[in-house]
Amino acid sequence: MGSRIGRTVIALGLAIAFYIFLLLIAGGIAPGTTAERVLIMLGGTFPSGAIQGATYFIFFFAMLELWAISKGVAREEEVYDWGILPEKEQFVLSPPDVNQVKLTAIEKERGGHYLLTDVVKKACTKYRAEKSSADALGIVTSQCKINLAKAESEQGIVRYSAWAIPSVGFIGTVLGIAQSLGYASEAGTDEGLKKVTDAMNVAFDTTLVALVLSTILMLYFHVVQARVERLHSDMEEYVIENLINRMYKA
Repeated sequence: MGSRIGRTVIALGLAIAFYIFLLLIAGGIAPGTTAERVLIMLGGTFPSGAIQGATYFIFFFAMLELWAISKGVAREEEVYDWGILPEKEQFVLSPPDVNQVKLTAIEKERGGHYLLTDVVKKACTKYRAEKSSADALGIVTSQCKINLAKAESEQGIVRYSAWAIPSVGFIGTVLGIAQSLGYASEAGTDEGLKKVTDAMNVAFDTTLVALVLSTILMLYFHVVQARVERLHSDMEEYVIENLINRMYKA
């Protein structure tokens, strides 16, 4: 939770910094130019650009969450290099060997909790208790499914963010349209017409920015999600191949 709070603070800081950056650049651009229109679309105005600022905050937060998940996957993948399980061909694990594997996993786990060492420990414990590789296999399969379910639940905040970004953009659209309707009575004058068009620009700009950010976020989300799913499937296969299938069957 503390790490998530930290990422929230960082995301808020990035959103504010980016929003201020847009405001500063927009202030030095000549009016009526394409560059000014692009900056306004991105939210380089105040207060109308505050909606884009909110979408930036949600976007940065979700991207940081995905980065943290990806970093966690990389940490788990490093455990394969520790050589906890034998990988030699035709190598059979006797009950004392299985116990030694468990002790090795416990020793390696002192530096922190890891999914692979946890699965290996539970499988070895089940084998020692039941003397059955089939029961150990059941533990491995069940634990990998549990770990995958937990990983998917941790991605819930990212899924919500991917939904929230376009929703906030649509809120900006509704506000912009409502504002333009408020200027409808002034549409007969050049100044009033400009107010109406500016409000409509705000309405569509917020949705456009939100949809672009949501598209980028969902792309990264699916890349990370595929990596998470592959981690758990590969882990199950690795433990079955190098532990369960090697257990001595009396």
